[in-house]
Amino acid sequence: MTFVFLGLFIVLLVLIVRSSLGQPRIFLKISIHILGGIVGLWLCDLLLSIFGLGIPINIFTISVVGLLGFPGVMALSVLQLLGI
Repeated sequence: MTFVFLGLFIVLLVLIVRSSLGQPRIFLKISIHILGGIVGLWLCDLLLSIFGLGIPINIFTISVVGLLGFPGVMALSVLQLLGI
């Protein structure tokens, strides 16, 4: 699973570089937003695992952070820290 998220991180970096080189289209902006949320979920889960906590990564959480982007990841992390 880590390799999948690592691959998505590399795709996200490529999309960001592509966006910075020219005029980004709406599809490119939406792709960066969705991938930013998913990769942010993975990074926050990785950081929380240092403290023995974790966000359950399933289809629901991936779809929520895909729609909300990185602020959704932060909200899920806070809820996890609060024990909700």
